[in-house]
Amino acid sequence: MRFLVREAGIRQFLDVGAGLPTADNTHELAQRIAPESRVVYVDNDPLVLVHAEALLAGSPEGACAYVDADVRDPERILAEAARTLDLGRPVALTMLGIMGQISDADRPAELVSALLSALPPGSYLALSDGTDTNEALNRAVEAYNQQSAHTYHLRSPQEIASWFAGLEPVEPGVVPTASWRTDPGDDATEAPDVSVAGVAKKA
Repeated sequence: MRFLVREAGIRQFLDVGAGLPTADNTHELAQRIAPESRVVYVDNDPLVLVHAEALLAGSPEGACAYVDADVRDPERILAEAARTLDLGRPVALTMLGIMGQISDADRPAELVSALLSALPPGSYLALSDGTDTNEALNRAVEAYNQQSAHTYHLRSPQEIASWFAGLEPVEPGVVPTASWRTDPGDDATEAPDVSVAGVAKKA
C-alpha cells in the first residue's frame, strides 16, 4: 500500500476478497497517506459485509464502499465499483489471498484478466496467494479439502506469476510474500515459503 500510494500515486483501490476487517485495512493505510483516496471492498461473505458496514468508515475527503459480489462475477464487481471509482483513472486492483479459493475449472487467470481489462493504463495489480512449495502446507490443505465444501487450491509460483503477463513488474517481481519490499529491520529469512506476492503496472 505504501508503494501504491506514495510511489505510484494511486488514489483509487478495488480490494477484491477483502475478508474480515482488521487493523490497517486498505482504506486506513491509503487514507493515512492520501485522505482523498477512494476504496471499494468486494466480498460475498455476509459476515464480512456486516462487519465492514459497522467498522469501516472512510475519511471525509475520500470514499469507502462495499460490494457484495463473488470474484467469479467480474462484470458485477466492475459495475458496482464504478459507482464509487472513476474507472477512467488509474486503479489499484488488490487480490490478496483470494485466488486460492478459485478452482482451475473457474479459470482464475481469466478472472484476473477480466478485471484488469476494464482498468485504464497506469493501473496496478497487487496479488498474493498460497503456493505448493511447502510440503507441510500441501498436506494440511489436502486434509482440509477432504473435509470441507470450500476447497483451497495451492499453485506453483510460476503459475501465479503468469497472471501478471503483459504487465510491467515492479521490483522485486513475484517473490515470497515476506520478501516483497520488507521494512528495514524485518527478517524475512525465517518466514515459511508458503505464498508469493507481486505488483505490476498496466502500460
